[in-house]
Amino acid sequence: MLHRFRSLGALSLVSVVVALSGCAPEDSDTGPGTTTTQAGPCEAMRETCFSKQMVCVEASAGPVCEACGAGKYASAQGACEAIPGTGMTHTFEDFTTPAGGEVKGLCQSWTLNNAEELWVNAVELTQNASSHHSNWTFVPDDKFEGPDGVWPCKERGYSQLEAALYGGVVYAQSTQASHEVQKFPNGAAVRISPYARIIGDVHLLNTTSEDITGHSELTLYVLPVEEVEIKLAPFHLSYEGLNIPPHSDSRFTGKAALDGKFSALGLPFEMDIYFVLPHYHALGKSFFLDMMGGEHDGERVFEVGAFDAEAHGKAYDPPISVKDAEGFSFGCDFTNPRDEYIKYGLGDQEMCEMLGFADSKAAFESIVHEANPDGTDGSVQLFTGDATTLAFKWTNDQASGKGP
Repeated sequence: MLHRFRSLGALSLVSVVVALSGCAPEDSDTGPGTTTTQAGPCEAMRETCFSKQMVCVEASAGPVCEACGAGKYASAQGACEAIPGTGMTHTFEDFTTPAGGEVKGLCQSWTLNNAEELWVNAVELTQNASSHHSNWTFVPDDKFEGPDGVWPCKERGYSQLEAALYGGVVYAQSTQASHEVQKFPNGAAVRISPYARIIGDVHLLNTTSEDITGHSELTLYVLPVEEVEIKLAPFHLSYEGLNIPPHSDSRFTGKAALDGKFSALGLPFEMDIYFVLPHYHALGKSFFLDMMGGEHDGERVFEVGAFDAEAHGKAYDPPISVKDAEGFSFGCDFTNPRDEYIKYGLGDQEMCEMLGFADSKAAFESIVHEANPDGTDGSVQLFTGDATTLAFKWTNDQASGKGP
């Protein structure tokens, strides 16, 4: 999820769809992954495939999960459908990551030169550069000035928090995903202000024994403003107080109390969740998001299993309505086979966080800075922590170029 997406200022990241995928006959002429919803061998695999942004296809050896091709997404009807909207594509520079190496601390930018606002319903990423994770913000093009291309983030004083406050967040990559579509339900979109610049951080991780050279390609799918019905705000949850004990199974749960933060802004704590994306590394066994407080206390909103380098951002259509609650409880399960404690961080360390987009009058970022022992559940060591939250009002013209 969000490599150090410590920006929610407009953070623009995770997700489960309640709809299921379907299955196509082996001799279907609609192409791989272009399916129709029906019962059959794919029935038991539908939800599993859909959770990986795939569809179920009945192959000669039996049903399999299959990714959709470029320009398509796995729909709730179990088909690979064309992504709607007008595509704007940019190909970034090549990187070479040495065998067993890691590249970080760099930024890459794309100045849009858009005279009018853009309403982005979907983002498609294709990369073969061993990108471990990337976060993509947008800012007015007079911020973090300089030529497009690759540059050291520190050279221009870039931080995701400031970028989010100046503009917003447009996309976050699933861990190690080589192809991913962040597709909101039809009519829902994120606004990018006129004359904006897209900036993505670079974090490449090559776990192979050979050098890897490749690049990223990003496509924004833009809707006409008259087709936009829902204008989305970002939110972010992060567990930075991880201290995962060696040779053990553990669960870290964070509690983000949000009703008081919203009320301080003169708002009720209400939101409709349209998209969520989790982020954790190889030791992660699950990520979960639950309602906290109110009549739906403990109700699970989202859950995904062990790390597998697949795309796990998911859309809700219809959205998940959050009302009569105090906030969210979220966290991760880990199995640590090593001899040392594992903390929050890059490389061989761990993360546990989530980016979301919602129809909400406020955006927020909640971070757990410290985890406290909280007993055990069988052989699983339990840890809990309270989140510190930054919340601010979010309006339809939030990305207006007005920053801190």
